Amino acid sequence: MPEVQEIFRVATQNVRPEPGALERQHQSQRRRSRRRKAGALALAATLGLAVIAVIVGTRGGQDTTTPAGEPPTVDPVATAVEVATGFVEAYGAFDAERAITYLADGVEINEVTAAGPEYVQGTLEELRLRLSFLEATGYKLMLDSCKELSTSATVARVRCTFDYHQLRSDELGLGPFSGSYFDLDVREGEIVQASKYWETEGYSAQVWEPFASWISTNYPKDALVMYEGDGVRLSEESIRLWERHSREYVRELAS
Repeated sequence: MPEVQEIFRVATQNVRPEPGALERQHQSQRRRSRRRKAGALALAATLGLAVIAVIVGTRGGQDTTTPAGEPPTVDPVATAVEVATGFVEAYGAFDAERAITYLADGVEINEVTAAGPEYVQGTLEELRLRLSFLEATGYKLMLDSCKELSTSATVARVRCTFDYHQLRSDELGLGPFSGSYFDLDVREGEIVQASKYWETEGYSAQVWEPFASWISTNYPKDALVMYEGDGVRLSEESIRLWERHSREYVRELAS
């Protein structure tokens, strides 16, 4: 068994995938990409009709709220905050399919998914693995706020701060644990870069380390399924063990 600190590090940074379902996820992503493009074309057509209607209305002497010759005001920061908020809320709801709709094609979010090995391919698959693990361990994300950090002509960076419970820490009367956040770069309504800082001070000593020691003492064989080598192996069996033992751990401490 790795040392407790090593177990914590790899469990929050490296998640190995369960074999299978990769090709289906790729197909799903391609279909999603095609739907996005079709939606963009439909939106462009709608905007084109709207522009024509404005021009015709202006020529007809109708009042307009935008002075002639000036483009309508757009608030890219508000849009970026909404996109960032939507992504984090989907992440906290373990909804990989919804979360991916906020991401630009080809975006790298390894720091968020913590999926680990290079053979994990496909953003949706990475998210699914990570969120399945979090859900199994009783993770609860409590979004504080999403605020703009900086903006340029093309990209707005938004920071979303949050508190969290994990390993059913709320049932143990511990936490929530503060100081964590997502940094999300948004361009043209899509997240083009994402990172996540997970504050573990307090949580590690109070929850994670005692649980890891309990597993290694009481279920050494199961620990070999839950932890493997220098990372955490996630399979359907492993996820079931995470959920089962985290619930049992809470019951034992409460008795």
